[in-house]
Amino acid sequence: MNTVAVQSNLANLEHAFFVAEKLGVARLLDPEDVDVSSPDEKSVITYVSSLYDAFPKVPECGEGISANDVEVKWVEYQNMVNYLIQWIRHHATIMADRVFPNNPVELKALYNQYLQFKETEIPPKETDKSKIKQLYKLLEVWIEFGRIKLPQGYHPNDIEKEWGKLIIAMLEREKMLRPE
Repeated sequence: MNTVAVQSNLANLEHAFFVAEKLGVARLLDPEDVDVSSPDEKSVITYVSSLYDAFPKVPECGEGISANDVEVKWVEYQNMVNYLIQWIRHHATIMADRVFPNNPVELKALYNQYLQFKETEIPPKETDKSKIKQLYKLLEVWIEFGRIKLPQGYHPNDIEKEWGKLIIAMLEREKMLRPE
């Protein structure tokens, strides 16, 4: 911005057209065509339309990630997904265990442990799941443009499938534990 603030309109326009051209937008105007008191409206509209053709989707509501932050947010997203998926699978395996102690005191302790898990560990993971969805929304434009290649199993819907398996395993465990 420091450079742009001190350069002339012509220099800034030249730079903008150059960058757009490198990104695949045909150079339909020259800086001299635009840096006038009344630029040709149809030419400007045609050029702006070509920008929309090159970049059909922009982040909604002013949200999004700058090109510089994409890599950082992508690494954060992958780490969050990896951790949550591992956590879900680990606890789904525990919840699938149907070997219960015969001792009533141990059984009661196991049931209380289940209730505590349900009340204290599940809500923060639901929050993590929501954060992953929000991050995905920010990265979605970059995924669609092809800057990010989303590996199989990393879509929020994949996380929801795994989450559903955990919830079913929890419900089945509770169903088996209660009568015991």
